[in-house]
Amino acid sequence: MKKWIIPVVILCLIAVNAALSTKFHYPELPFTNKTKQEVATLATSSELPLSKVTQQDGYVWLVTDDSLDVAVDSLKQRMKKNGWNFVEQYGSSYLFEKNNEKVFIESEQWTGNFLLFQLPLGF
Repeated sequence: MKKWIIPVVILCLIAVNAALSTKFHYPELPFTNKTKQEVATLATSSELPLSKVTQQDGYVWLVTDDSLDVAVDSLKQRMKKNGWNFVEQYGSSYLFEKNNEKVFIESEQWTGNFLLFQLPLGF
């Protein structure tokens, strides 16, 4: 019986490592063309404050591993660089305006470590 303990422990460690490395324990993503592991890796390895994850269904998705206040400041700077002025925050949405045109950018705390922004295509 004792000779089975070491192989079982090793097998369990391998299974736990495989499960954690695939990020299966993360919540579902709001888009389908990237994996959880790809998004988490991009957020942690990118030197950019906001990294483009994907483009799907008329939206561009950005990810960051910065804190909420730093991430929102990065979003405001990015939009200002493109001529958009921050108007107001509505819950987890941010309203920007340019030449009487308005756009809402949604944010979603994907995990405790990652924040996603959903921008309409073209912004």
